[in-house]
Amino acid sequence: MFKRFFIVLLTLLWVQNSIGQSTGAISGIILDRDTKQPLVGANVMLEDTPYGSATNSEGYFYMENIPVGTYRLRIDMIGYKSQARANIHIVSRRMVEVNLELIPTVLEGEDVTVTAGFFERARDAVVSVRSVDIEEIRSDPVGAYDVMRMMQALPAVVSGADQDNEIIIRGGSPGENLFIMDHLEIPYPNHFSQAGSGGGPITLINTEFIERIDFYAGSFPARYGGKVSSVMDVSLREGNRQHQRGQFNFNMAGFGLTFEGPLNEKTNYIATLKRSFLDFVIANTGLVAVPQYWTGQAKVTYHPEPGKEVMFNFLGGIDGIDIVGEDTPQARGAENVDFATQQYTLGVTYKSLIKNHGYWMTSLAQNMIQVQTDVYRVEEDATHNTYFTQADLELEHTFKSDIYYKFSPKFELSGGLKVAFTHLDYDQTYQGSPLVNYIYRYEGKYWGDPTVRTSWAGEPVHPFENTFYYSALDTLSDTNIIHDTLTVGLDDAWRSRLNLVSPSFWAQVRFYLLGELELIFGGRMGQTGYTNYRYFSPRMGLSYPLTRGLKVNLSGGRYYQRPFNVVLNGDYLNTNDLKNYYADQVVIGTEYLPREDVRLTLEIYEKRFDQMVTSAWKDSIVNGRNVISFDNERQVNAGSGYSRGIEFFIQKKFVDNWYGSFSYSKSIARGIDPRDGKTEYPWTYDYGDVMTLVGGYKIQYMNYDWYPRYKTSLIVKVFSWLPFMPSDEYELSFRARYVGGRPYTEREYNPYRRRWYIPADSPLNTLRYDAYFRFDVMLLQRFYFEKMNLVAFWDIMNVTNRDNPWEYIYKADGSREMSWQFKTFPVGGVTLEF
Repeated sequence: MFKRFFIVLLTLLWVQNSIGQSTGAISGIILDRDTKQPLVGANVMLEDTPYGSATNSEGYFYMENIPVGTYRLRIDMIGYKSQARANIHIVSRRMVEVNLELIPTVLEGEDVTVTAGFFERARDAVVSVRSVDIEEIRSDPVGAYDVMRMMQALPAVVSGADQDNEIIIRGGSPGENLFIMDHLEIPYPNHFSQAGSGGGPITLINTEFIERIDFYAGSFPARYGGKVSSVMDVSLREGNRQHQRGQFNFNMAGFGLTFEGPLNEKTNYIATLKRSFLDFVIANTGLVAVPQYWTGQAKVTYHPEPGKEVMFNFLGGIDGIDIVGEDTPQARGAENVDFATQQYTLGVTYKSLIKNHGYWMTSLAQNMIQVQTDVYRVEEDATHNTYFTQADLELEHTFKSDIYYKFSPKFELSGGLKVAFTHLDYDQTYQGSPLVNYIYRYEGKYWGDPTVRTSWAGEPVHPFENTFYYSALDTLSDTNIIHDTLTVGLDDAWRSRLNLVSPSFWAQVRFYLLGELELIFGGRMGQTGYTNYRYFSPRMGLSYPLTRGLKVNLSGGRYYQRPFNVVLNGDYLNTNDLKNYYADQVVIGTEYLPREDVRLTLEIYEKRFDQMVTSAWKDSIVNGRNVISFDNERQVNAGSGYSRGIEFFIQKKFVDNWYGSFSYSKSIARGIDPRDGKTEYPWTYDYGDVMTLVGGYKIQYMNYDWYPRYKTSLIVKVFSWLPFMPSDEYELSFRARYVGGRPYTEREYNPYRRRWYIPADSPLNTLRYDAYFRFDVMLLQRFYFEKMNLVAFWDIMNVTNRDNPWEYIYKADGSREMSWQFKTFPVGGVTLEF
């Protein structure tokens, strides 16, 4: 389908667009990074070209009649570090907007040029941070236009599985990552979200909206709170202020239209609507069923006067999937599931500059997610016997206000408050399963548990070991398995509603001593609604340049996170006694920029977790054997553990037609066994060694003398859809990733109950799955036409078709089967700009 669609699209473009030298334009706003004040008179240049401009009184610059192609932008201004941005695409009849923030220099009275190079640095960022723009996302070999998957190239980041974009940071767990979009907190930024987890198979965010992402992999500043592991802070761009523009996208995330443009002189918009397409074309996705989903996103920006801005944002999704007859991890323990969600974030943000000194931002937001689940068995007469239903609603209203004030070039105060009003409404029913004792007829005898039944049909019941059971497994038929029902399952139905009001406050001071020693001290305090647990979260950081391009950095603090909503409003006893859990973190490292386009970091970290919320453990007797089980009525703050490691990262930005990065981390993550409170065991995401190599090279065929004739030839019109055919700009990139084996605990099968158990004296996570390795390749083609532009990519995941284990599926008959992650998985996509 994708091939036919691409051929038709390219044919139409060549027929309706004349081929020739096309031009485009570039504009943007240059700001002070710390105060957000517009910078007047900044020099803006496209490197190695005669094109240049200077910013006006609003920090705005504009350049036009620029030949299409890829450029590097550089901004210089006295009193600020020179900043550059690579891989900027000038396209036909469109204005590309590039907004940059310059970092003020600290040293005074020196006639030297200080450069930040091509690496943009987030404010208050000391350690473990990366800033990316839209072009880096587009060029990522497995990003597939998914920003969360892109971050998995960092040394601090791993994932649970290929089928999910959840990011796991430094020994942490799912659900510990804060996602922010234009000052609005997004609790569930993905389709098919699960409670207690921020991940999912596909992100909601349309990457065409993104201007910049600041990702903190730990030890983040005091203005961020509520999560213990990481922060992804996404800044969205404004719509085009001068012309109406459109864009059609067709890729793994679905197909849809994006429109943008001015509403009037002071207002602009950008909006998109996207739908999945895998339900139209069954593909080898690795998923157990084909999902269906809709995504809507919109942003309207209003500028009432210079220095003031109002942003209206909407992000929403509708999801549905019907899993039938599956027995894999995706099915979440059930063979037949109807699953549907509806979710949205709606918010308004007001931003106002404090003349020459800073700014303040205030937001009002509403987040909603509604989950409906129907789990059922298919009976012999084909009817559905539903044994679990779920109708859960989470609704949160948030007020948030922050202020930043810079008293002098070397001293800054900032602070803010947040109040969250959360309403939880869970309605669930469960049909209990009967307790069954199984007896087997084999070789003319009855075999089973004689402590439960000494005889059956007048004949004695003989005990047997598992080895005997497995030897007879292949010859056993359903007629030889007797269901001896001991107790009838108890049905359960409950509805729980909970309202929480959770206020928090933060403050921070940033100043310089001894010339360039940057010091940051801050703290965050608050109270969790319902539990009334109060906390104080101190933060600190320092950074000092040892030589030009070489810094030493240190950061640390205590980070709190409240129990998940499904726990606070769950069917448990005394959840109002639960405390927030926390992680004490410290990171020390060095940062070195040998060139403007190359950055190396080396960091050592340690995280110690305490007061983690877990199910209470208890021993149960099954056929005279102690086995581990959970007390499903109680949640307790009994979990603790630690992680520590060393991380190396080197990145080269796109300069001289190529880019790349290499990351390596060596770490351990250990939990304390709650059964004795002292024995250490490997945590679930204790991968040990993680390595990622990313690289890419761009060929600008449009600059070759032979290319204009080639582009108008018949062979191009017939075969240009092939991924290896030349285009105006052709980019080849790859990613190779190695991850050590994930720990797991072996289970023991009980044939009398036809269930798997963990023996009470069994050590935890002593076994590991095989290591993970995946090699991905992406081919990206750019075609420039006079009236339109086309970007096409072909992304081949797991080129070597390696078997990477996900986890074992333990079946009721006593056998187990490995569920694999993505095999070779080709993905294609196109973006048509008009």
